[in-house]
Amino acid sequence: MGFKIFLLVLFLALSSAFPVKRRQYTPCKHLVLYFRDVIYNGENAANATSALVAAPQGANLTKLADQFHFGDIAVFDDPITLDNNFHSKPVGRAQGFYIYDTKNTFTAWLGFTSVLNSTDHQGTILPSLEPIPF
Repeated sequence: MGFKIFLLVLFLALSSAFPVKRRQYTPCKHLVLYFRDVIYNGENAANATSALVAAPQGANLTKLADQFHFGDIAVFDDPITLDNNFHSKPVGRAQGFYIYDTKNTFTAWLGFTSVLNSTDHQGTILPSLEPIPF
């Protein structure tokens, strides 16, 4: 019995002394994505990727409010591309909302999730909630 314990301790000591070299994972450190927001204006339903869902009392939901768009809330489902060309092939979708929250300057809160479905970035999900100063 003592010899078996000795062999076990010897095996564990030797295996930790000579670790197996593993391939190092190298994450992507620089990824530039573009998404385009075409807001619905009452006439562009075929091309619109976002729409107003709430506005100040009495406001028209097909037009952004006056006074820095204060009180407007929009939802979007935008294509994501790898370059700045409007007609590029999408590699994913950005889905979320933005809220215009200040009366005296252009600012908004943007909350969205980007889901990439290209072969290089399959299944990547990038959540975001941040203020956007203009």
